[in-house]
Amino acid sequence: MNKYLKIVCLTLSMGMGFGLSNIAKADGHSVMFASWGGSFQDALRSSMLAPAAQDLGIEVKEDTTNGIQDVRAQISANAVAWDVAEMELSACETLSRDGMLEPIDYKMVDASGIPSDLRQDNYIGFINFTKVIAYRKDKFGDNGPQSWADFWNVEKFPGKRGMHGKVNYNLEAALMADGVAKSEIYNVLSTKKGQERAWAKLAEIVPHVTVWYRGGSQSAQILRDGEVDVVHMGHNRVESVANSGVDVAYTFQDGTMDVDCLLVPKGAPNYANAMKLINSVLSASSQATLAKTMPLGPVNKYAFDAGVLSIEQAKNVNTHPDNYDKQLLVDPNFYIGQLDVLTERFDTLIQQ
Repeated sequence: MNKYLKIVCLTLSMGMGFGLSNIAKADGHSVMFASWGGSFQDALRSSMLAPAAQDLGIEVKEDTTNGIQDVRAQISANAVAWDVAEMELSACETLSRDGMLEPIDYKMVDASGIPSDLRQDNYIGFINFTKVIAYRKDKFGDNGPQSWADFWNVEKFPGKRGMHGKVNYNLEAALMADGVAKSEIYNVLSTKKGQERAWAKLAEIVPHVTVWYRGGSQSAQILRDGEVDVVHMGHNRVESVANSGVDVAYTFQDGTMDVDCLLVPKGAPNYANAMKLINSVLSASSQATLAKTMPLGPVNKYAFDAGVLSIEQAKNVNTHPDNYDKQLLVDPNFYIGQLDVLTERFDTLIQQ
């Protein structure tokens, strides 16, 4: 189980002289939020969590997660420390089906701007994010890989490669590299023959992958440090690498777009505050502020009308019309019920 990394406490007004301990003592309430760490969590803190703490008058503590297994471990140990956790959509649905989540109280959470299919009994959509093909320009100049076919072409695009160290997105990437149209990816994966085709294609690139990274912060580090020349990683992480002064580029072409959701683990110690925090971070202004800080796609449709994003800033967001159709929208239903089996086979493959 992860240790707490940071605590974000509210500061109602520096001029009013409220110290963090004074506020916590006066209010007596807190909420623990777990996300993916690194520059992404830094952006969440500045754009969403700290303002929520100030507005709500509660102490917002933070932890990091590696995914679904962390939630399961806390519940199994009867030691739930998180009140709100961010997970990929397939993990949210799996945990919901397993009875491991508290319900979302829609009397406390305003979901009017959230798509109906992301408003579930036990979880709710949070952000759209995309993993893109990113590359170092000191290796490829302006002519880096622009598709999964290019990524697989190690002769035309020689260099050190990095990929996500989880099965998610990799079978889809393999089929795109093998020439399957985005609209047909999950039709192909729905058959045994189609899955075997994906595994065979994935096996071709495995010997050429230098790093199978486990988390978003690691993906940024290996690109920044030159440990890889081309990598499939979150486009917001690429932006953070570019902002650090490293000359990198990426394409939305063949990007894998997914949705993260917010959930409350069964037995969370601060349920009411969890609902308050979820309501805050899903507001149009909060979602737009995050997109301005780091160009991730808001799930609240009113975010683009909140007066926060400029036209140019909106064009860098993955859900902008100029970018959307270039990407594959990941279907979480493919993984539900077979994620463990797929993960076991994937881990065996990449460890060979």
